[in-house]
Amino acid sequence: MKKILSIGLLLLIVFTITGCGKKNDVVIYSSQEEERDQALKEQLKEKFPDLNVVVQHIGTGNSAAKIKNEGSKVEADIVIDLETAHVVDIQDNFADISYFDDSIYLDGINTSDKYLTWVKYTLNLIIDNKYFKEHNLSIPKTYEDLLKPEYKNLIAMPDPKTSGTGYGFFLNCVNIMGENKAIEYFKKLKENMREFTTSGSGPTNLLKQGEIAIAMGMTAQGVKAINDGYDYSIIELDTGSPYNTTSCGIIKGHEEKEHVKEVFEFVVNEFGRYDKENFMPDIILKNQHNKVANYPENLKDADMTGIDSIATKEKLTKRWEEVNG
Repeated sequence: MKKILSIGLLLLIVFTITGCGKKNDVVIYSSQEEERDQALKEQLKEKFPDLNVVVQHIGTGNSAAKIKNEGSKVEADIVIDLETAHVVDIQDNFADISYFDDSIYLDGINTSDKYLTWVKYTLNLIIDNKYFKEHNLSIPKTYEDLLKPEYKNLIAMPDPKTSGTGYGFFLNCVNIMGENKAIEYFKKLKENMREFTTSGSGPTNLLKQGEIAIAMGMTAQGVKAINDGYDYSIIELDTGSPYNTTSCGIIKGHEEKEHVKEVFEFVVNEFGRYDKENFMPDIILKNQHNKVANYPENLKDADMTGIDSIATKEKLTKRWEEVNG
């Protein structure tokens, strides 16, 4: 009798530990900001009340490394907001989604059967209007303007080795100036830098803290700060707005898993449009309506040749050590 009770108790414990038999039906790796992930979780719960869809935040570099190392054995079924250069590098680990109707996208946005563009995000200068007025500073219009001594210790930029935002600025300068001249340029710019931040949001955070007056950052983050009440302006340099892109896909071998395609289609078609219209307004969808107040219109794309090349990124981030080793 005691033996039977012991076995029953053991089964009850196992049953409880495993969540009463409930498992992760679908796992999503996401590299989005917290508020975007939270919106995704809420919409997934509403759309699929009977599924356990887990949204796991993981940085874009770590996500790519994990998929590259583990392949089809990785726990993720779906990956979103992974920097496109990384996706291109590990695309053999993604399932064929040529069946997917991508007619919601503008023509020419998608060029692969293994992944879809998730977002395009532009980069610009974000300046503190109050500081500029109080110190009678001129508004920078070119990269060269940022070298002016009046901006010493007033600028922050993400490190290209750790941030896709920082890499976007770096690559744009390489395309404009050439590799060697761009390296020399950033060595000079470093004299005016308060900090090369680890994350893409770092410069905007320093701006909010009053530690700098010029953030080289994501347009969307600058606009959010403006909408939160900060007296900032978004400044587009004469050479246009640098940008980067992220992509999404299904891990190869997971496409036939129950509910994965269904969840993927919802994430791309429904949440994807919501995300673009409410958080990341740079246009990649047909009939995309921007609901973000104060987002600048008619931004001009800077020269971002090579933005999707992991070989180019590896070469340039290696050379970045000459600037900020």
